[in-house]
Amino acid sequence: MTVKDVLAKAISVLIEKKVETPAKEAGVLLAYILKKDASWLYAHPEFQLSAAEIKKYDSIVSKRSKSMPFQYIVNNQEFMSLDFYVNPYCLIPRPETEILVEAALAWINESYCENIRVLDIGTGSGAICVSIAHYAAKTIIDALDVSGQALQIAETNAKRHNVEGRIRFINADFLQWKNEEPYSVILSNPPYIPHNEISMLMSEVKDYEPLTALDGGSDGLLFYRYLASEVKRMMTLEGTIFVEVGIGQAECVVEMFTYQGLKTSVYKDFAGIDRVVQAFF
Repeated sequence: MTVKDVLAKAISVLIEKKVETPAKEAGVLLAYILKKDASWLYAHPEFQLSAAEIKKYDSIVSKRSKSMPFQYIVNNQEFMSLDFYVNPYCLIPRPETEILVEAALAWINESYCENIRVLDIGTGSGAICVSIAHYAAKTIIDALDVSGQALQIAETNAKRHNVEGRIRFINADFLQWKNEEPYSVILSNPPYIPHNEISMLMSEVKDYEPLTALDGGSDGLLFYRYLASEVKRMMTLEGTIFVEVGIGQAECVVEMFTYQGLKTSVYKDFAGIDRVVQAFF
């Protein structure tokens, strides 16, 4: 079969399953299989695929037709201009989380301290901790996650970017874990979806991404309450904490930290939504 033939077949399948932008998705998937860019495909419609290529393409089109995220199909997501391995044991890194990382890096780079101790809570794929280690060489990081499978992915990504020597991976439940020493920087993109809203999420999220990384309790604020109540013992007096928040949650989270005697700043995402809360003494 030719490029033109397999694309037509895939587009038909994706249309039937009501996948948005079926032509674009079919092209991106085929480009991945053939290791070409999309423009090459449309310039070579009569190129003949091998039987192995057709079989592999049919397989990933079938997965996408069932709403499996493209990132899990290709096991890759770019974040902070770095490539990260991902699979369904970890959340797919989002562009909004880059705001948290960039804000933390700005604070770290302005500090005169060396060997800055950083804690990444709920590390998942390691996108936050690996990016911090990659772009801020004076950091030493503890990366905490309740999922052992997620930590294996994070370790893989740390090795991919040659920063594994400065990250300690800790398999523990944050709600029960106690730190040994205070940290200068605490970072977290915690679960913040209210429990009753998870069933209403798009299929790509609710059916494939890990529930433990989504469920923030009855109102989505469970982890922020614990963070705020414990921050004084976890953070140095000169330190700071950055947390990502869901839509409409920033005001509540600011109040939680303010109640503990901390000052706060709020950072907006690309859509103008309050997305990251910073707290400091």
